Amino acid sequence: MCARYGSADEFNLLIRTYHLELPEVMVLPQEIIYPHTPAPVIVRGREGLGVRMMNYSLIPSWSDVRKPKFATYNARIEEVLNKPSWREPFKSRHCLVPVKFFIESVYEGPYAGHNIAIAAKDQHLLSAAGIWDSWTDRRTGEVVESVAILTGLPPEDVLAAGHDRCPIFLADAHWEEWLSAHKTAQQSVDFLKNTREVIEFSFTEREVLKNHSRQMSLFEDGE
Repeated sequence: MCARYGSADEFNLLIRTYHLELPEVMVLPQEIIYPHTPAPVIVRGREGLGVRMMNYSLIPSWSDVRKPKFATYNARIEEVLNKPSWREPFKSRHCLVPVKFFIESVYEGPYAGHNIAIAAKDQHLLSAAGIWDSWTDRRTGEVVESVAILTGLPPEDVLAAGHDRCPIFLADAHWEEWLSAHKTAQQSVDFLKNTREVIEFSFTEREVLKNHSRQMSLFEDGE
């Protein structure tokens, strides 16, 4: 779920949306973010909101390798209290991931046989709740910051379009409460389930899926 998404690939869009100052040196994000590529991430610093480029796929601090064998770009809200990859970051390392649109493969329903791009109908930049971690390469000493997008059950229109998961998006009125990370882990779970942004989505067909068959199992994702 949400292995690919459209990035806020314009500096002015990040500045307008989050009212922040960019670092003196920052590489322009690519248009589409894939697992293990750099993605802009919004974090709370001492002087307010800031943006950092992080690897899109969380690398647990305890991992022996930079690319774990299991997918770590999405963290299911139902599993963040128990899974070792998510448990510690979820307690205190909260962030927002700017998303123009997210791309899903659909096997049934009106868009069956296509990848679809899902965006806000009014085209506003979406802010997905995320968690991040810091990993150190024991051989070279390189430090890599990485991020996962939190997902939950989808709103009805996303489900009707053919997908059974959705990033958890937050409206600006709730950014600070999430980023401050002052709640207990269970309180944070409840907060995300009860406070997600209500969005009217638009759906756009993209690529035709290769070897599509209606007999395929639904919603095969990497979570």
